[in-house]
Amino acid sequence: QTPIIFRGGCTHWPAYKRWNSQAYWGGSSCLGQRWVAVEMDYWLDQGFELMQLRDFVSHCSHVEASDDKKAGLSGGGYLAQCALLDQIPELQDDIVMPDYCLCGGGTILRQMFFGPKCTVTPAHWDPYENIFCQVVGYKYLRLFPPSEAAKLYPRKENLQNNSSLDPADILEGERDGAYTAEQSPFKRFLEAEFVDMVLEPGDMLYLPKGWWHFVKSLSTSISLAFHFT
Repeated sequence: QTPIIFRGGCTHWPAYKRWNSQAYWGGSSCLGQRWVAVEMDYWLDQGFELMQLRDFVSHCSHVEASDDKKAGLSGGGYLAQCALLDQIPELQDDIVMPDYCLCGGGTILRQMFFGPKCTVTPAHWDPYENIFCQVVGYKYLRLFPPSEAAKLYPRKENLQNNSSLDPADILEGERDGAYTAEQSPFKRFLEAEFVDMVLEPGDMLYLPKGWWHFVKSLSTSISLAFHFT
């Protein structure tokens, strides 16, 4: 029950070369004309907006080229926990399901995370095993073992597998000294033991069930998570 990084674990996927091209997703292709529900920002209580895939990719490119910091955690628009492989079945030809997913023998759930730089997934844990494949771009991850849960201040009511840390962007909170401020209710957070890493294009991570994790994209990023039990 220890996280393992497989550097280059999915570089043999066709997606490793194809998905990095804006032309693959955009232009006048049929793929670029598909409509997707883009999460505008759940942290700011913003809902979803229907957008053609080519326009969403253009949004990611614009954010990548800009120095302006978007408010919230979704970079102005994010395909998070998206079933894009089911919505657009031809994308399945670009990936290879990792053999590790077959170890559990249960249901396998595939979710895509596609968005611009600076998207944030706040610290939380999941009730299933995860093979996390970084196909395009770079992501920072910080992982905490289940034994550190109390120092991550789990929510007491709904979504108890989520941290109540504020700010939710751990990197910004540390930079600004938010967790060490005299009035901060989260001072024990900095005592939590963790491992961190940057996943590069083609890397694969095994994340065991119950491990807390915080994720932040460092560039336009496409990741694919295989959840299994």
